[in-house]
Parts: sequence; structure tokens; C-alpha cells
Amino acid sequence: MNVPTGRYPGWRSFLPIVAVLLLLTSCVSGGGDDGSGEDKAGGSDGSQEDGSQENANGDPLATSLTTDTDWGADLQFEINALDRLGEDRLRLDLTASNNGDETAKLLHVLTAPTGVSSTPDGVNLIDTQNGNRHLPLMKTGEEECLCATWQGEDSIQAGEEKDIWVAFPAPPEDVTAMTVSTPVTPDLLDIPLSEGDGDSDISDAPVEDPEIRPLTGIQDDIDGDSSRDDTGDETSIMLASDVLFDTDESELTSDADETLEQVAQEIDDSSASTVEIDGHTDNTGNDSINGPLSEERAEAVKEKLEELVTRDGVDYETAGHGSSDPVGNNDTEEGRQKNRRVTITFEK
Repeated sequence: MNVPTGRYPGWRSFLPIVAVLLLLTSCVSGGGDDGSGEDKAGGSDGSQEDGSQENANGDPLATSLTTDTDWGADLQFEINALDRLGEDRLRLDLTASNNGDETAKLLHVLTAPTGVSSTPDGVNLIDTQNGNRHLPLMKTGEEECLCATWQGEDSIQAGEEKDIWVAFPAPPEDVTAMTVSTPVTPDLLDIPLSEGDGDSDISDAPVEDPEIRPLTGIQDDIDGDSSRDDTGDETSIMLASDVLFDTDESELTSDADETLEQVAQEIDDSSASTVEIDGHTDNTGNDSINGPLSEERAEAVKEKLEELVTRDGVDYETAGHGSSDPVGNNDTEEGRQKNRRVTITFEK
């Protein structure tokens, strides 16, 4: 079984699998620039001339309500432009709007799990044409992205908005659209690229080597050894027990290491604080054997993931279900093989 590796999912898992999306074009009011040319997000790179090219009628290119549990539908993000700046850089312009009655805090909303607070370093661009994920450009010698920051200005009052921008490495010239992935919204598909006005503060800023990673994630494979289900902000990875364990055993095989390393990488790159691990068996044998075996296998996977996951603040919950929750027909060998599985579920 070949399972590709890498960083980020968005939070976010293998893309372009997208289960929930609110993508509106030419039907929502544009937030964007208030005419002053000032970036309301502030920070050391906060002021710039806005060369973004919105739709001809001034509406944003896409709009999504946040899935953030604190603010929900009260916090809205609009994609205003995705502009090429020369040959090797892009600038994403977006607006965060507070549609609620209370002050909203942006402190960590767009920040990666291991990123710098009050920055949008958790926003990624997806090049589905070439199967790559573009991470924000990082300032040379610093931990901060080349982006707007809102240190000390992380509040959005009710009814107000904040303009945000992030710089990315550009895709090849033939790429005309990309997907915008954030920690707190469904992925926004097919955002068109435009030619932006020159901005030397971004195009000439010294940055670290660009990070462009292959799209990652365990995918359905031809042998049925793994599969995944991405629904909204949750990922569920199903691994065949026949790959992880020998028959009737609960000790992980050497073949399990590579697979679980890649699951651990996805957990590290996610925003999850809880990982659920569920063991399942087929209906061969009886419940007095299958129940404990499925629980022991879930515990074995938990112990391995605890070793492999490097991020703090992750708790694990295990359960064994025996043969009570089949996903295949137990009357066939193929179905029984599908039922012998361990499922790992976590937030993106």
C-alpha cells in the first residue's frame, strides 16, 4: 500500500475532496477596500496599495461563513482577489466580517496549529491541477509569514470588518485558478488568478525557500487497505486490520509503522484536540473474542500514535465494537476483510 506523506489539511486532509462548501459568486456584497488603500489588519506590513482585481461588479470572488465553534455564522470571510505579483509570488486578499452582535476575536482563527498568533499563516492555497499545496511565504530569519498581522488589534467590533492579505509562492503560468483552504471555513474552490499591480513591499521582500508540498492524505487504495471520509471539518481514516495486525493478534506488525506515521502527520497538521480510535472485526468467531480483540487493537493504535504525534494537547479515546458495526457483507471474504478495520477520526 502506497500512502503519500507531507504536511497540512487543513488542517486539512487530502484535497480536493470537499464535503461542505458555501461558494458564492456575484451574489454577495463585497467587503474589501474602503477606498483608503489601507490594510485594516495592521501589523508591520499592514499598509499597501490594493491592486486586487475583484469581479467586474465589485463583488467578492467567494464568501464563506466560518465553522469556528466560538463565532459560527457571525464571522464571515470574503475572498476579494488572488493576484500574481511578478513571476514567483501571489497575494491573497480577503476580508473578515463580524455579522454578530458581539466583538469577535481573530487571535488564532486563521493561525496554523503551530503557527504565530494574530497571523493568517494557517491559510493555504491548493493547486489541484498539479496536486500541490502552497504554504504562506515566510520572512527570512523569522517565524512570521509575509502577511498582514493583527497583533494587539485582534478584535472585530460588531458590524465591522478587517482586511487581510497573505503572500504565497506562485504556481506555474498555466494555472488559472486555485482553492483557498483556511482552518475555519470549507474550502473555497476555483478562485481565479489575476495580474495584480506591482507591490515591491511583497514582491521584493526577502523570504525563506517556498514551501510547496504534494497534496497529502491517505486515499482509497485499489486493494482496499485504506479509505477515508472527509465530511465538513472532520476526517475519518479507515485502516484494514489485515495490514496492521496478524490474524487474531493485537500487536502491530512492522508494516503498520509507515501507515501510522502518515496518520500521525495528518494529526500533527490538524487542529484536532481529540482523536477517536475505533476497532472493528468481522463476524468470524464470537463476541467474547471479537469485542476484546477490537478494543485491544484500538489501544495498540493509540499507543503508537501517542509515540508518533509530536503536537501537544491531543487526547485519545478508544473503543472496541467487535462485529457490531459492519461496513461490508460478512457473507463474503471481501466484505469480511472490509469489516476488519481500525478507524481513526479527528477534526481537520
